Amino acid sequence: MKHKITLLACSMLLLGGTSAFAKSSIFVLITDLYDQKSIKPQEVGSMSKFPVGTVTTDGKVFESTEQNLDWMGTQMSVDTATPNPVPATPESLVNGELKFNTYCAVCHTSSSETNEMGTAKSKVNERGMVAPAMLALTPSFPDGYIYSKAKYGGIVMPPLGYATTEKDRWDIVNYIRNKLEKQQ
Repeated sequence: MKHKITLLACSMLLLGGTSAFAKSSIFVLITDLYDQKSIKPQEVGSMSKFPVGTVTTDGKVFESTEQNLDWMGTQMSVDTATPNPVPATPESLVNGELKFNTYCAVCHTSSSETNEMGTAKSKVNERGMVAPAMLALTPSFPDGYIYSKAKYGGIVMPPLGYATTEKDRWDIVNYIRNKLEKQQ
């Protein structure tokens, strides 16, 4: 009986001692990964300004608090953009709509309507995300740029290359071009 009480007390001390230092789990002993410079999407407003020293999903380092978007111009050249190899057939548009509604619409919406911050009028942006309104931008983007953003992601946009096929991404481009942009 004495050994059981000692074992129980040691177990409670071990579990209680580790949770005193952790922020997210009872078994975390080292909290450096939580406390590092990073965007914390669970905190309201944390995604409106990126901490200096963080690295975006596409590999750009934020070296100052000023957001410099000059790099976008080089990625959007019509001369170097990849043309869409998938024809806009009815099947392509149906698949594109399904994939767009699954992966894109939750943040970017399917309209050009914006909120007071200038981002897409979506529930995700109400929580502090910085996703632009899809149709406010896509008319000026080449097809290859939209495809590339869907595959590799953006500053805070996750890459969808793991979740979609090459044809799915071109179908999304076809849906944006032939359905959404024509409705505006």
